[in-house]
Amino acid sequence: MMSEGEIEPLSKYEELKREAVSEEEVARNRQMKKIPDIDMQVDDDAIKEINKFVKGFINFVQFGIDNKKEVIRCSDSRNVNVDELPDKMPEAVPRFNLYRYSHVKDGKFTEFVPVFIYYVPEEGTAKSKSLYPCAIDGFLKKLQSYGADIKLRLEFSDLHDMTEGVLYELIYPPDRSELEKSFREIKPKKHAGKRGGWVKVLPV
Repeated sequence: MMSEGEIEPLSKYEELKREAVSEEEVARNRQMKKIPDIDMQVDDDAIKEINKFVKGFINFVQFGIDNKKEVIRCSDSRNVNVDELPDKMPEAVPRFNLYRYSHVKDGKFTEFVPVFIYYVPEEGTAKSKSLYPCAIDGFLKKLQSYGADIKLRLEFSDLHDMTEGVLYELIYPPDRSELEKSFREIKPKKHAGKRGGWVKVLPV
């Protein structure tokens, strides 16, 4: 039982709601140019792994932000199958990912599509969910300057949606006009019961 004047702690739902409101406020402020993009340094080890990706030695590189030094570092790099991607994502921490999606289109030939995937879990902290968005545009420009040749930029909030079927549909949507929009949000049908996760396609 709480004493008079004691503040009742927030429930998990209220904490998540407050973080969501904070994230939305950051996004609005960025649009109003109150919060500038952060041009973060990419450390040398991460650049080495990016070069391996560009040369085709590996098909996956994952990056995390050092919150204290505001430096982008490589957290993982290897060859992975598309169905292994969800296992490479931490549960409650955002991550930037470079992935070369290898697949057969129309049963005729293999395509290799470099994809940038920003994983932003709903459980992430307000700080991380505000820091990563401020760094993403500058990081994308650096990746392109390193020769990554990114063809598609995706954002996922739910690991259940990070499947080959979803990835293929986003690269080859039935209606090509969908990719001409500056932004698309898909509310998944099968997994909306958890937190109503989302997938976004944005211009590179």
